Amino acid sequence: MEIAAGIWRVQSGNEVIYALDCSEGCYALVDVGSAREFPKKLEALKECGITPEHIGAVFITHFHDDHCGALAALKEQSPARVVCHRLSVQVPSYCIAVSGISKALADYQVDDGDEVEIGKLSLIAHHLPGHTPDSVAWQLGQDFFIGDITFEWGGVGWMDVHWGSHVGDYRSSLQQLFRLQPRMLYPGHGEPVAMSRELLDKALANLNALAEADGSPIKDLGRPAVRRHSDTPPKTIRLSTALRPQ
Repeated sequence: MEIAAGIWRVQSGNEVIYALDCSEGCYALVDVGSAREFPKKLEALKECGITPEHIGAVFITHFHDDHCGALAALKEQSPARVVCHRLSVQVPSYCIAVSGISKALADYQVDDGDEVEIGKLSLIAHHLPGHTPDSVAWQLGQDFFIGDITFEWGGVGWMDVHWGSHVGDYRSSLQQLFRLQPRMLYPGHGEPVAMSRELLDKALANLNALAEADGSPIKDLGRPAVRRHSDTPPKTIRLSTALRPQ
């Protein structure tokens, strides 16, 4: 359903994706969810008047299956161009439990500070690793689409060194998210929530508890994500709203 002007929220199972009105009959998705749940999401989108042939772009928050597993199925039915972080495709070798997004599916790879324009929308990528090395928050005005970075209850995405999770990165990313001063956070599970100091403190406390749970080795293992080199300026990608004939 439409939860704010030009923003639709679609849930099936415990997976949440968002649709954004780009103008001129073109829509963008934030995440697509798993292949298993994708037919239900398509039906829900159609009930909102959004059909596959009108989906011109997909913005991926990170490489987990419940966020990007249905990309191949979507691209079979739509002209969507896939935008993801470079580490979603160039998965670090130590992330032995994930395969990442196929280069054949990823049309554009971004890094921190890159901007993507499509129709009336402009989304900025903020690289906020910790849950995974490729985790991105997509900024649209004062709204941030954050995948699994945090949730309405102050939770954090599960940590696994085999995904490339890193506690130090995660702490820094949560604090950076707060400094970016979002108005609303749109997570990949649960309901949207207003950003607040209280939410940040809860998320940091939950992260610390997770890192310490049952003698978890997560606090001592893992590697920090490779960041954009300081000599590499952010880029702007402009996507057309023109959709191919069906």
